Amino acid sequence: MDDTYPLAFRLGIPKPLSCKVLEGEPRVGNTRQCTTDRGYIQQEIVELVADRKLVYEMRDTNVWCRKWVSFLQDTFLLEPIEGDKTRVRRITEFKGVPSIPVVSTLALWFSLRQAHRYAAKNWRRLSSQMKQLR
Repeated sequence: MDDTYPLAFRLGIPKPLSCKVLEGEPRVGNTRQCTTDRGYIQQEIVELVADRKLVYEMRDTNVWCRKWVSFLQDTFLLEPIEGDKTRVRRITEFKGVPSIPVVSTLALWFSLRQAHRYAAKNWRRLSSQMKQLR
């Protein structure tokens, strides 16, 4: 990720730093770990179709908002488009905790939106840099 520190992250939203599959290769059942400036999020890969689809669910985290999340699942859909480009669509499903459903859901929605927007911007930047190196 880049060195910028947008306002939302200064307000306490975990800033994404990196993600990796702990077992080395992405496979169903393996763990994807994302590191933020405030801790980690571990996700189990629950569905994988090479070059088409990736689905993972959060299993463990030590970031401050962990007590607000009862369910979090991300789906990435990849679609080849013109030339050597790929359209990536991310679908995030989540539920706040039942004890404070409206507050936790709104806070999660805002936090995830900021973090995912930041990550997507960085993926586009890195992808453009890779194309320039070719």
